Amino acid sequence: MKVQALLDALKTQIDLLQTRIAPIADQEFSHSRFDRQLFSRKSTHLGDCQKELLKLYDQLCHSVSLNHKEQVNFLATKITNQIQALSRELSTQSLRKKEDEYREKKEQIDLYERLVQHQDFERRLLAMLNERELQLTNLTDHTKQHQYQKEIATLAGRLYRCRQALVRIEKAIEHQESQFLE
Repeated sequence: MKVQALLDALKTQIDLLQTRIAPIADQEFSHSRFDRQLFSRKSTHLGDCQKELLKLYDQLCHSVSLNHKEQVNFLATKITNQIQALSRELSTQSLRKKEDEYREKKEQIDLYERLVQHQDFERRLLAMLNERELQLTNLTDHTKQHQYQKEIATLAGRLYRCRQALVRIEKAIEHQESQFLE
């Protein structure tokens, strides 16, 4: 009788936990929240962890009916640890949302910083290119002219790649802002 009361109490905790998990059971996280020793599947959904917990509970009930004491102790400990871990994870959901919002804002700021940085690169490359072209027109030495032409070609290549990067950054910003508005 005592064992059945403990199993019922454990089932009540599991059911309460399942109710709390239900709204976010299928929400995908960026990475698994638990290590392999706690949950055998490396899932990015709390619902999968909840299913594993229920499966272990069924195994526990079966082991109790077969009177396998060592397995009962092992499963009871594992289930308790899983319940605690899931409860802790649920209690951190509001913090995780804030953390995700902060990360998204930081990524957006990083894009704007990269945009400004590349615009500065573009400005400096243009200045260097114009300076070399002006110096080239005043040169009479063919060796120096050839050297400056190579430098101009190199700078033009860098400027081209810089402008390509600027276009990619601007598109990323547009994409990010369109997602933010949805």
